[in-house]
Amino acid sequence: MTVKEVFELRKQGKIEEAYEAIRPMYAVHKGKYTTSCMFWTACDIQKKRMKESQYDEAEKIFKALLRILPNIEDDNGIAHRKMYQMAATLSHKIKSFNVLDYIASMQVERMREEDWEQIPAIDPYDKYYPSIGHELLSNAFIRIKEDPTVDNALKVMPLLEVGMNFLPFDEEVEKYKAMIELIIEQAKKDDESTTDQQQNNN
Repeated sequence: MTVKEVFELRKQGKIEEAYEAIRPMYAVHKGKYTTSCMFWTACDIQKKRMKESQYDEAEKIFKALLRILPNIEDDNGIAHRKMYQMAATLSHKIKSFNVLDYIASMQVERMREEDWEQIPAIDPYDKYYPSIGHELLSNAFIRIKEDPTVDNALKVMPLLEVGMNFLPFDEEVEKYKAMIELIIEQAKKDDESTTDQQQNNN
């Protein structure tokens, strides 16, 4: 079977067959088209596993896709956007999923303006849904509130900086910025206090 034939299976909606067909091909050859085919068929399966509530498997596929992502030609940003959406969905469905651990590997510095635009809602009572960028920030700061460490503050900074760039006057982004500044300032005070105490002991 060729990569073209695998793509045709995918087009026909035979995503399980396409996924199983491309895996052995990708294992021995990681060319441009094979890699692209592996990525998109795996995205199909990840989405299917989420619908089936097979969240552990869905998370494993997400992690595998992150390893493929740097090798994908993605001039239009669609592949990266897919990963951002995936991470946001996993954050909602899996309590143990910590988006902070994946910000760097998702290459959030490649986010585009549309990733920070609100999504029109289908429900007439809701005008818009939060943007993907807002969703990721919100999920990240849930974790930071639970564990407000400098390490976590540094993990979220690439995403927060992108948000500040696209939405410099957004109230939510400003709130998160202030939270990070407070965490870092408190850490500095704690370090200074520890240093003073050590000097007094000596």
